[in-house]
Amino acid sequence: MNLNLLSYALFFPMMVGIAVYVAQVCHRNGRLWMLRIFDNEAPFVDAVNNILLVGCYVVNAGYIALVVSRWEPVTSLQQMLDVLSQRIALILFSLAGLHYQNIAVLLIWSKVKHRQPTKHQGGGIATHTP
Repeated sequence: MNLNLLSYALFFPMMVGIAVYVAQVCHRNGRLWMLRIFDNEAPFVDAVNNILLVGCYVVNAGYIALVVSRWEPVTSLQQMLDVLSQRIALILFSLAGLHYQNIAVLLIWSKVKHRQPTKHQGGGIATHTP
């Protein structure tokens, strides 16, 4: 059997499974977390959360396309397992990095938003009335 075809047959389902699982877990749990950060502004949170979900799928699709386009010929079972392990590990580390980057950006955004004075906190020009 052609080991490249076997590699593709193993790689595609694993990557699709990883992509769907990670995206759905982050989408489901991220919504609750973002609602807390953004003062229960559900329409805004849902829009941002859906954009992040689509972005996760696009990153995974791009990664799969890039990997397949640069796939070197596999000549042994050991090489096949090495290549699959490296490809899957790289996307897992990349997704984790993107996830933590998104969390950091949202936390910074939230802190900046909560530092700005609101109408209820004042922040306007003080006037002295005699």
